[in-house]
Formats: sequence, structure tokens, C-alpha cells
Amino acid sequence: MTTRVLVKPVEGRLVRIPGTYAAIDPAGTPVEMDSYWVRKVAAGDVEFSTQEPAVQAPIKGEKQ
Repeated sequence: MTTRVLVKPVEGRLVRIPGTYAAIDPAGTPVEMDSYWVRKVAAGDVEFSTQEPAVQAPIKGEKQ
């Protein structure tokens, strides 16, 4: 099972989702946890939200 987290950009930062290049929502965007987001947190570009993702979107290739 893949871990999904809600990430928010730190104020003044524009962070894009790899693959789509869409900017993450300032209110928070649910993403699949991987090394990209770990690096973004370590760099201070994003922070994890304590809220649960509102919609649990299916992940490509994952059985439901």
C-alpha cells in the first residue's frame, strides 16, 4: 500500500507536482509519499499538513 500525505507549500514558495507540473494548492494537495517530497520537506519548500487528505484518489496500478 502506498502512503498518501497532504503537503502545503511554505509561504512564498511555488512547488510543482512532478509529471504534471501543476502547482500544489496553498491549502494542501494530497500526494503519494516518495523521495521527491522528502527532499522538498528537507529543503524547506513544503510542509506536511496534519489534516487527512479529503479525497483518497486511486493510485494508478493499485488494486482497490
